[in-house]
Amino acid sequence: MTRYLVISDVHGNLPALKAVLEAVRRWDDVIVLGDLVDYGPNPGEVIDELRSIGAKIVRGNHDHAVAYGVDCRCGSDTHWLSVWFRENVTMKLLGGNDLRFLADLPLKLALNVGSMRATLVHAAPSNPLYDYLYPWLDEESICSMLKSRNLRMRRLEESARCPKGLYLVGHTHYQFVRIVKGALIGNPGSVGQPRDGDPRAPYMILDAESGRIELGRIKYEVESVIRSLEVLRIPEPYLSTLKVMFKEARIPEPTNIMPYG
Repeated sequence: MTRYLVISDVHGNLPALKAVLEAVRRWDDVIVLGDLVDYGPNPGEVIDELRSIGAKIVRGNHDHAVAYGVDCRCGSDTHWLSVWFRENVTMKLLGGNDLRFLADLPLKLALNVGSMRATLVHAAPSNPLYDYLYPWLDEESICSMLKSRNLRMRRLEESARCPKGLYLVGHTHYQFVRIVKGALIGNPGSVGQPRDGDPRAPYMILDAESGRIELGRIKYEVESVIRSLEVLRIPEPYLSTLKVMFKEARIPEPTNIMPYG
């Protein structure tokens, strides 16, 4: 019986990652649904930790942006912060081997989980890097996002169907499990930076034999992340924004001083 620990969106938060790895002792393998870097102070250490345990990892939009020097195409409420942090912190903390590691991560992985075929992507099969599969979307929207571009271009009657199977996604920073027309969708949430109002590090346990999914959360030392950001001399308004995001698990209201606003 294989028991997977599934996490996503670590975002350079080493204390949160280590807290989950140490607290969830019964796992056989680790799955990471992308975004190892940006926003957090320890991107290199996060990469080293996940590489050392042989985690199965797919590439996230922030990993892609760092590795290929392109825009992350994240939401407008965090884009200004993401651009600055990537250029002024993440890129200065990572070496060439780290960038090559991120660049080589696959966009999609597949696993056999019990009688189901599991598809692993960062965002959604419709667009593995950038689509946002939120838990509150209607069934038609979710079914559309579970399909690859090729499948979505087929005949109307085929495109109306919802593909069966298990889909593990991240990107939204919201933890959930939802069944839509025979498709099982699970998002472990962002272990490094949740945005649902609960600052504890979220994770998912997947039993590969039964297909059963368990969701959990672990309290970790958020203040240690804040101290590391302060040591890096992160200026305002970036530091105060990051403090709210890590301590309160939410994105603060926009201000009129956002340089990229």
